[in-house]
Amino acid sequence: MFTKIAAPVVGPIDLVTSRLIIAAAFLAPIFLRKRHFQGFKNHLKPLIIFGIFNATLPFFLFAYAALALNAGTLSVMNATSPLFAFAISILWLRFAFSWIQLVGLMIGFTGLIVFVGYESLQFSWIPFICCLLGAFMYGACSNYLYKLSHIDPAYLATMTLIVGTMMFLPFSVYEGGVSFDLPRRVWISILLLGFLCTGLAYVAFVILIRRMGPVGASSVLFIVPVAGMVWANIFLNESITISMLSGCFLILLGVGMTNFFGPELKEDKL
Repeated sequence: MFTKIAAPVVGPIDLVTSRLIIAAAFLAPIFLRKRHFQGFKNHLKPLIIFGIFNATLPFFLFAYAALALNAGTLSVMNATSPLFAFAISILWLRFAFSWIQLVGLMIGFTGLIVFVGYESLQFSWIPFICCLLGAFMYGACSNYLYKLSHIDPAYLATMTLIVGTMMFLPFSVYEGGVSFDLPRRVWISILLLGFLCTGLAYVAFVILIRRMGPVGASSVLFIVPVAGMVWANIFLNESITISMLSGCFLILLGVGMTNFFGPELKEDKL
């Protein structure tokens, strides 16, 4: 929602730069300590990989897609990440899996479409492909992150955002820099996108991947519209429809099947 509000006004590049700067500035004083930089050279490769493929590039792809697609379509496309994470965990990490997990992912994805409403979905080839690429990167990086158990998750998340900021800032400067003359609604969206949806959420998601694995952690993306429905009803007095409740039921059922009926987290041959 915040991406949809801000991207058409500030542009994808400036939006990505702004959210990265805000998130990095928020996390750095909290989580970075001198001891973390002792092995910085050894961590440089994964930090660059995450900075590109788990921050700047997917952020930009979804921001660019937001110029043509509505928020509901963006959330559906973002929720393909668990499907990619599931496939990659089997093909790359050789995780064992249960068919209940696969069925659960499909039920959760179906529930998301029911929740949003098929008639409200928009389709445009280039933005559609951008979203799929971004979701694929999220799924791949979730699996890669799970293997880096020796790196502190809060440090890894914070440094990823800092490295991503350093890599993407020149593009914003080339375009003229971030404008401060913006409507209050846009500024609030950018601040919350950086502080909550990128800063706090990024650290939480990294920790979640360590504890639940790439598939279980990614599947929580299905719950995003459910939370949005509740907040909108409480604070904006928006109505809750039968299709939304039906979608919620399918989403929660799918997430439960994915997380509670899978095998133990370990690398295993199929």
